Amino acid sequence: MAMAAVRWFVLGLALTGNVLADTIRVRADVWYPVNGDPAAVRPGFGIEALRLIWGDAGHQLDYQLMSWGRSLSAVRSGAADCVIGAYKQDAPDLRFPAQMLGQDGVGVYVRASDDWGYTGTASLADRTVGVIADYSYGKSLDDWLADTANADRIEIAYGVDALEGNIRKLLAGRVDVLFESPMVMASSLSTLDLEPFVRLAGEGKPETPFYIACSASSSEVPQWLEQFDSGMQRLRDSGQWRRLLADYGLNED
Repeated sequence: MAMAAVRWFVLGLALTGNVLADTIRVRADVWYPVNGDPAAVRPGFGIEALRLIWGDAGHQLDYQLMSWGRSLSAVRSGAADCVIGAYKQDAPDLRFPAQMLGQDGVGVYVRASDDWGYTGTASLADRTVGVIADYSYGKSLDDWLADTANADRIEIAYGVDALEGNIRKLLAGRVDVLFESPMVMASSLSTLDLEPFVRLAGEGKPETPFYIACSASSSEVPQWLEQFDSGMQRLRDSGQWRRLLADYGLNED
């Protein structure tokens, strides 16, 4: 009886530990250097931060790549808990922490041989534009993209590597213009060794904070977001955040 009682006590502790050590399911498409290959040594500074912060709080991180649209749908349906790399315009129905992961704008990109310049949505007349499904590019560009009069000149990319596909379309002449985060575009062009072939033609949206964004229906999310906020503040106060960004060739300015 004593041995049985010990076994049940140990089993009870194990089960309690499993309940307390939540697995937080994070989904996104590739948006490097914020998030990239889950198996890479450098999976993205955002993913490294989540592993540090939520790991210290006793949680496991289940991070997987999906298209952006599927990632948002998974969180809304309860099949996942959070997305990473979201602007508030991307998913206003989800919960956001107080602490941002960073901030970035939207650049307007063309082939290096193209001397066209972006001066506002009116300058997009007769240009074919490549975008990624379910992304928000700021109010001005989003309104232009939503205008049915422009539908025939918009190419929408899907999948976890949608940006790489868009860059290939641009260089092949299938589209004339891309909208993308300058930070993410610079990293992608460097990785693909295509920096000489694409140039910035203008600013589509000024710098805006981006975040993790989590389910609005899960009762556990408020605690996770509190842990994220306090953890991010610790990383910043200790200088660890600055060092993490430096590993990706970035700084906080």
